[in-house]
Amino acid sequence: MNATIQVVLVEDDPLLRDSLASYLRLVGFPTTAVGDCLSLYSEFSAHHFDVAIIDLGLPDQSGEVLVDYLRRNTDCVIIVITARDTLDTRVECYRVGADLFLGKPVDGRELAAAITSLAARRVASHTDPHVTPVTLLHTAAVSLPPETPPPKAATRAVWSFAPRERILTSPAAQRIELTAKEAHLLELLTLPPAGTVARRRLLEVLYPRQDDSADRALDSLVRRTRHTIEVATGSPAPILTEHSVGYLFAASVVVED
Repeated sequence: MNATIQVVLVEDDPLLRDSLASYLRLVGFPTTAVGDCLSLYSEFSAHHFDVAIIDLGLPDQSGEVLVDYLRRNTDCVIIVITARDTLDTRVECYRVGADLFLGKPVDGRELAAAITSLAARRVASHTDPHVTPVTLLHTAAVSLPPETPPPKAATRAVWSFAPRERILTSPAAQRIELTAKEAHLLELLTLPPAGTVARRRLLEVLYPRQDDSADRALDSLVRRTRHTIEVATGSPAPILTEHSVGYLFAASVVVED
């Protein structure tokens, strides 16, 4: 079902926007990501979307206004994400038509599960007269599945990484030659146990100095490594950003001795 769910995300924080969009694409949702309301209006005028993910703190217009507009003019699922996680904000978002409200930081797995659940119920509401908008909202809010499994192709996909040779091999047997720094980054991201590696840890090992240039150097290294992988494979790199936390190699990988 994922391949049929078209997602649009509007988020003005470029790091969070890229992180969420990359994760959603990785688990099979075609995702368009923009940074302001004007760009979102433009996308909706040219394309159909099944799910809209809206940040409230946008630079050119209030997110609540955007939620209200989409509810009046489209039948898409509307998911609000915001750091303004208060009762009054939640009530206002639901009043103007949001289907779900998620406070930041947003976990990619929960967001993907919400998309699957809400989109399925939206389809059911169009075909079953007993499924009302109230039923849709209540059911989705209390029974989100804990995790959305990746598509079948990704489940079988295993990467291979040889740190000494600085070679990363994709599931399609594409050999990717890495620089020493890129290989060192991947080595840190693929060390057991699997999971997110804190940004602070990466800085301590890769750039053992405490200044702004170290932060910029790490950001640049992550971008270069992603670019290297994407150019070689033609697909999104499985290096995801956990906003305000660190980075994650979000795919199965075998590390060779």
